[in-house]
Amino acid sequence: MNPKNYYTIGLLVVLGVVCNLPVWAQEAGKDSVTNVTALSRQSYFNRNVDRPIGYGRQPAWKITSALSTVSGSDLQKNFTTNLSNTLYGRIPGLTVQQGGGEPGNDSPTLIGRGINTFGNGGRNLLVMVDGFESSYEQLVPDEIESVSLLKDASATAIYGLRGANGVLLVTTKRGSDGPLVVNFSTQQGFHTASSLPQFLGSYDYARLYNEGLVNDGKAPRYTDADLEAYRTGSDPYFHPNVNWYDVVLKKTAPISNYNLNFRGGNSTVRYFVLLNAIKSNGLYQNVGSMDPESVNSKYARFNFRSNVDINLTKRLSASLTLGGSVEDKANPAATTTGSVFTSLATLPPNAFPVYNPDGSFGGTSALSNPLANLLQTGSYASNGRTLQSTLKLTEQLDMITPGLTISAAVSFNNFFRSYSNKTKTYERASATKTATGDTLYSRFGQKSSLLGNEDNSDQWRNVIFQGFLNYNRSFGKHDVSALLMYNSDSYTNTNNTTTAVLSLPYKHVGVGGRATYTYAKTYVGELSFGYMGSENFPKDRRYGFFPAASAGWIASNEPFLKNSSSITYLKLRGSYGLAGNDQIGGNRFMFQQLYPYTAAYYLGTANTQVFGLAEGAAANTQLSWEKQKTLNIGLELTLAKRLDVGIDLFQNDRYDILVAPNRTVPQYTGITLPLLNQGKVTNKGFEATIRYSSKSASQFQYFVETSAWYAQNTIVYNAEAIRLFDYQYTTGQPIGQPFGLEALGFFKDQADIAASPRQIFAPVQPGDIKYRDQNGDGLINQNDTRPIGKTSIPTLTVNLHSKFQFRGFDLEFLFQGVTGRTAYYGGTQFQAFQNNGQIGPIALDRWTPTTAATATYPRLSASNNLNNYQYSSFWQRDGSFIKLRSLELGYTLPGQLVEKIKLINARVFINGTNLFSLDHLQGYMDPEVSGIGYPPLRTVSAGVRVQF
Repeated sequence: MNPKNYYTIGLLVVLGVVCNLPVWAQEAGKDSVTNVTALSRQSYFNRNVDRPIGYGRQPAWKITSALSTVSGSDLQKNFTTNLSNTLYGRIPGLTVQQGGGEPGNDSPTLIGRGINTFGNGGRNLLVMVDGFESSYEQLVPDEIESVSLLKDASATAIYGLRGANGVLLVTTKRGSDGPLVVNFSTQQGFHTASSLPQFLGSYDYARLYNEGLVNDGKAPRYTDADLEAYRTGSDPYFHPNVNWYDVVLKKTAPISNYNLNFRGGNSTVRYFVLLNAIKSNGLYQNVGSMDPESVNSKYARFNFRSNVDINLTKRLSASLTLGGSVEDKANPAATTTGSVFTSLATLPPNAFPVYNPDGSFGGTSALSNPLANLLQTGSYASNGRTLQSTLKLTEQLDMITPGLTISAAVSFNNFFRSYSNKTKTYERASATKTATGDTLYSRFGQKSSLLGNEDNSDQWRNVIFQGFLNYNRSFGKHDVSALLMYNSDSYTNTNNTTTAVLSLPYKHVGVGGRATYTYAKTYVGELSFGYMGSENFPKDRRYGFFPAASAGWIASNEPFLKNSSSITYLKLRGSYGLAGNDQIGGNRFMFQQLYPYTAAYYLGTANTQVFGLAEGAAANTQLSWEKQKTLNIGLELTLAKRLDVGIDLFQNDRYDILVAPNRTVPQYTGITLPLLNQGKVTNKGFEATIRYSSKSASQFQYFVETSAWYAQNTIVYNAEAIRLFDYQYTTGQPIGQPFGLEALGFFKDQADIAASPRQIFAPVQPGDIKYRDQNGDGLINQNDTRPIGKTSIPTLTVNLHSKFQFRGFDLEFLFQGVTGRTAYYGGTQFQAFQNNGQIGPIALDRWTPTTAATATYPRLSASNNLNNYQYSSFWQRDGSFIKLRSLELGYTLPGQLVEKIKLINARVFINGTNLFSLDHLQGYMDPEVSGIGYPPLRTVSAGVRVQF
C-alpha cells in the first residue's frame, strides 16, 4: 500500500470537557493526527460542528439545552475493563461512584447532577447506545466516538417518562469518505491494590486483647510466654502470625489490551470495523496452578463491531450497526469474591496457621481457611455474550419539499450470561500441643468430590422500533429544523429464578418531537415534547405529556460585538420543562389489589403451620411516575480565542415520588399502606468550566482546563411518621443524610460518668465514648440520634485536566477532587475485636489512664462493646479527596521516520490510572470505597499506537 493514498487521521486527540456544549471536542466522525496545532485550535461554539442530542444531531451553535460531551480518545487515558470506570471527572455534572475493582464485577454507580429522588425510586441514567437503549459497560473506548450527558428538560423531554434522571448518549464510530485507514494498538500493564485494610500482627493482637479482657474485668488469655513467641515468631504452628492478605493476594496482576480497527469508504459505502481483546487477571494467588480442581482468577473479553452506511439509491440510504462482545470470567471459591474478603478482614492473625505440621489446612469448626477456600472449594466460571444490532433506512423526500426525510429503524439488543459452578468441601484441622509435647489434631469438615451446576443464567434483551420524520431547511437568515418520532420498546430481564411477574416484558410506547428556529445565527428558539406510556401504570393514567422550551442568544453575532477582538464568542441560553422517571420502586402493577399466598396459620394440637391467601398492600389506583420541573440558565464565552468559559445554573424540582403515607394514615387502620405519589425534593447547583490554550503558532502547545460542579438536594416532603423531636425528621435534610449520636469525647473518670446522662447501651467506664443528650431527658438512647456528618455523595467536584506538548513529546493528566461528603470508620477494620475479629493500627492510640489526654480511640474491650460502637459522629471522617485519575507520557515518532517504515503515524506511551489519593483517612481505606471487599485498582501500563 502506498502511504500517500491514506487519509491522515490522528491517534491522540486532546479533548476538554465543558459544562454543557462540548466546547473543545473533536470534529464528529474524524480523528486528528497529533501535531503542534491540535492543542491550541480555536473554540468553535459558532461553527457548524454537529453534536449528539436526543435522537439526532445539531450544530454546536444551535444547541440551547444543557449537555456535556467527552470523546472516546479521552476515555483511552483510563486503562480499565469497564467503560463506566473511564468516566471519572470527564463529564461535568456526572458523579461516578466506585464500587470495587474486581475485573468483571466493577460496575460503578452513575449519577447525573446529584440525587433527585429518595426511597426505592431508581436514580439510574437512561443509557442510549447509538440511539437505542442497551448495555454499554462492555464497550471499549476505541469504538466510542463520544459519550454525552443530557442534563436539562429541554434535552431529555423527548424521552418522556424516562428522562428525568438524565440521559447518557454513547455514540460509536462510523465510517468516513476516504481511503482505508488501519489503526493498531496494544497496551500491557499490571494492577495493584490502591489500598488494603490494615491490621496488627499477632503480638499486638494478643497483648491488646489481654488489655481488653482486663478492662472487661476478666483474666488475660495470653501468657508472657505466648506474647514472646508471637513477638519472635519462634513457634509458627502453635503461635502463628498470618497476614491473610499476603497469603491470598498477589502484589500485582497483569492486564493487556489489543485493538485493531479499519475505517474508510467512498460516496456509496462507508465502514468502521473493530476487533478488540482485553484480559485482566485477578489479585488472587494462582490457585488453579496449585490445584487442578480450582482455577486462576481471570477476566477476558473480545469485542467486535461493524458499522456500515450504504447509499442504496440517490434518495435511499441504509445504516447497519452491529456490535458485540464475548466475555469469560473465572474465580476460585465464589462467583464474586466478597465473602473471601470478609474472611480476610475478620480472621485474627493468630487463629491458626495456613498449614499444620502434618501438611493439613489450618482451621477450626467455626473458622475456615481462606487459602483453602480458594484451593479446595471448587470454581465458578461464567460466559457472557452481548449483541447490539440495528438496521435503519432513510428516504429523502425532496420531491415533497427540500430538507424532508423519513426514517425507520429496528434494533435488537441482547445480553446473556451462563454460569458453571463447581463446588466441593475440604477437611481442616486445629492443632494443639499436649503437656508431653505431642501434637493433637481436631479435624473439621469432610473432603468431598467435585459437583457441578450448569443451570444458572441471566438474560437482558430488548426489541425497539423507531420511526422519524425530519426536516432541515435554511431560508436566507432563517434556519428551521424539526423532528417527529415514534418509539416502541419492549425489554425483559430474566434468570432461572425469576418469578412470573418479574419476567413479564417492560414496555414503553410514545411519540416525541422537536422544532428549532434560528435567525441570523443569533437568535435560537426550540420547543420539544415527549408523550409516552408504560404498562406499569393504570390504563386510564398510562400516558404522560412532557413539554420543554429553550432559547439562546449568540450575542457575539450582534453588530456591536461582531468585530470585537476580545470577545470571540458569547452565548446566553435558558431552558425550562418537564421530564419523568418511571423507576418508581415498589412492586410492579401496584394499581392492582393483590392477595399473595403468604399467610401462615398455626392449627390443631400439633400447632401445624398452614399457608393461605392474605390481603396485600392496598392498591393505588392513582399510581403515577415521578415528575421533575427543571430550570437551566447557561453562558458560554470565549475571550481572545484562547480562554473558554462555560457556566450553568440549574434547579430541579422533583415531585410525585412514591412514599408510604405514614404521616396522614394511622397504623390502627390495620392495613398495609400503599405507596402514594406524595414525595417532593428540590435540587440546586451549578457547573463551570474554564480552559486556557496556547497560541496556535507556538511550538510549545498546551491547554489547562479546570471544571467544577455542585449539587445539593433537600427533601421537601416525604410523609414520614410524626417524630417525638424535630431534629429526627428527614424532611429538610439531604437525601441519605446520616442520623446518629453526637460524640463528645471520652469519659474522664467515674465522677464524669456520674455527672453525665445515663447511656443505656452498655455499662460505661472511663475511656468510653460520651454522647450528647439531645432532648435533655437524662438518658442517652435512640431518641438522641440526630443528623450527623454528610452523605457519601460529594456535593462539589473539581477537576484539573491539562496537556503539554513539545516537538514529539506530550504529557497529559487529570486530577479530580471532591468534597462535601463523609466517610465512616466501621466494621472489623476499625472496631477492635468485634465478633471475634481483628484489630487495626488505629487502636494503638486507644484511651488508657496514662494516655487519656492524647487518646483518639476509646478504651479496648474484648467483648462486643455496644456503647462505643454505636453509629455516631466519633467514627465519621471528612471524605474529601484528590485523586490522580490518569497520567500519560507519550512520544510521537517523527514524520520522516514513520514514512520510511510505511506508516502514517506512530506513538509510544506509558500510562497510569488511579495512581494515588490525597485524603483525610490516614491510609486506612480508599476514600471512595467503604467496606472490606475487593479493593480499587491502580494500573500502570505501556503501549504503542500505529496507523497505516
